[in-house]
Amino acid sequence: MLKLNTTIDNVRIYRSGAEICRTGQIELSEGPNILYVYGLSPSARLNTVRLYSDSGVSCSNQRFLQVSEAEKQSESRAITDRIAEIKKQIELRELQAGLWTTNGDFTNRVSQPVSDIQEYIELLPQRLEKLNSEILQFNKEIEKLQEELDEATKKEAGSVLIADIHSPKSGPAVFEIRYFEECARWLPVYELHTDAKTDMALKLRAKILQQTGEDWNDVAIRLYTGNPTSGGMLPELSPVYLNIQQPVAARNANIFGGGAPMMAMASAAKMSTMSFDLDEAQIEMEEAEVSSEETMTEYSLPGRKTVINGAEGTMADLQSSSLPASYTISTAPCLDPSAYLIATVKSSDVPFTSSISTAVYLNDVFNGNVVINPDLTKEEIRITLGKEERVHVSRKELAQKSSRTLLKAQKVLEHNYETRITNLSGSSVDVEWKDRIPVSQDKEITVDTLNLSGASLDAETGILTKTVTIPSGETSTILLSYKITWPKDKNLRETVKRAGTKRCPSCGAEVTGRFCPECGSIVN
Repeated sequence: MLKLNTTIDNVRIYRSGAEICRTGQIELSEGPNILYVYGLSPSARLNTVRLYSDSGVSCSNQRFLQVSEAEKQSESRAITDRIAEIKKQIELRELQAGLWTTNGDFTNRVSQPVSDIQEYIELLPQRLEKLNSEILQFNKEIEKLQEELDEATKKEAGSVLIADIHSPKSGPAVFEIRYFEECARWLPVYELHTDAKTDMALKLRAKILQQTGEDWNDVAIRLYTGNPTSGGMLPELSPVYLNIQQPVAARNANIFGGGAPMMAMASAAKMSTMSFDLDEAQIEMEEAEVSSEETMTEYSLPGRKTVINGAEGTMADLQSSSLPASYTISTAPCLDPSAYLIATVKSSDVPFTSSISTAVYLNDVFNGNVVINPDLTKEEIRITLGKEERVHVSRKELAQKSSRTLLKAQKVLEHNYETRITNLSGSSVDVEWKDRIPVSQDKEITVDTLNLSGASLDAETGILTKTVTIPSGETSTILLSYKITWPKDKNLRETVKRAGTKRCPSCGAEVTGRFCPECGSIVN
C-alpha cells in the first residue's frame, strides 16, 4: 500500500464553488500498486474526483474510504504522544530550575563551606540559563508539532481516494487529483477612482472567499464569471396573443383580465433586457489575464496567491478601464441643502448594463458608495461622487402672499424662495442649481412665474436649472417666485411624481415601464 500526500497547486474559482487541483509525487514499483491518496477536504464532492498521472501509468477502480481508526492512531496519536512527552520534559526542567533557585539561599546554612557557596552562586546563572534555553526549544518544537497535528486532523476528517495503479517501470511518478468544492466563491468589487479633473478609472476587483478547512498556500488562481453548466433545461416559449381591449373602468381592469396580457408582455420585455455585468464587460486588462470562453469570462491572476481559510476575503485586482467624464457641482436645495460633485459620462462608455454598487475614491480617499444605473435610453448618465463640503447652500421660503380675485371668484397664492450658495474653496467654482415649480394638469389651475433669476424652465416637468459662477469666499443669491391661481371654492391637490415614473394617459395610474399596470395601455 502506497500513501500519497497531496498539496493544492492551482484552483479554478467560479461565482459559486471551485475546482481544486492537488499534486503529489511518490515512488512506484513496476507493475500493479494500490495507491492511497490523502488531502481531500471534508466538503469535496466525491463524484467529481478525478485522478491523473504521468504517461504510461494507468489508474483504475477508484473508491473512497474514511480514514480508519488505526491510521488515525498512527498519525495524529503519535504526534499527540510526542507533544505530551515534551511537556513532561518542560515540567522537569521547570522543577529543576525551581530547586536550583531555592537551594541558592544559604541564609540558614552557616556550616556550609564558603568555597562551596561561592562556586554554587557562580554556576547558578549558567545552570538556569541552560534550563530556560531548553524549555524555549521544547516550546518551539510543540508549536511545530501542533501544526503537524492540525494537518493530520484535517486529513483524518476527509475521505481517502484508493486507486489501483499499474506502472510500466519503477521510479517516481507525479499524480494530480481534481475535484469540485462548494465551500469557495468570489464576488466582484467595483471601485471608481477620480481626481474630479481628468478621466475616471473604473476598477474591477475580486473578493475571494473559501472555507474548505485548509489554507491555500502559494497556489495559481483562475476566476470565472459563471458556474459550471450542469443540469437545467431550455425553457419552451408559449405564444402571446394581442386583442383590442374593451373599455373598462381602471379599477376593474384586472378583475376582468383586460390588463393581464399586457402585463405579461411588459414582464417579458423587462426580462429580455436583463444581463450580467461581468459577461458584458469590455474593459482593458490591468493585472489579470483575461480570456473569453463560450459561456463565461476567465481571469488568470498573475503569480501565485495565498487564500486563508475562513478569512473575510482575499482581494485581487482584475481590470481597470478609463471612463471619460465631465464634472459639475450641483445642488437641489428644495430637497437637500447640500452640494454634490457630479460626474457625467456617456452611457455607451459604461462597461456593464445592470446596476452595480461602486466604492468611490476621490483623490485616493474613500468617499462612500454609489449605485451606477446605466440607462441605454439616455445618451448620458450622471454619477454622484459625494458631497462637496466646500460649497455651502441654504434655502428659505419668504412670506407667502395669499389673495382673492372677487370678480373672477379665484384664489391666488404667491410663493417666494431665496437660495444662498457660498463658495468656501480657494478658487472660483461653477455650481449647477436646480429647483422646481408645480405644473398644472387642470385647465382651472394656472401657474405664473414671477422671478426665475434667469434659470431655464422645463415646462413639462417644472424643473429649473441655472449655473452660477461664484468667486472664492463669495455668496450668490438666487430668488424664485411664482403664483398659483385656482377657483376659490375648490381645493388644490399636490402630487409629487417620483423619478423614473410616468402617468397613464388613459386612467392616470402611475407607470414605471411601457405598459400601464391598471388598464394595460401603452405609455410612451
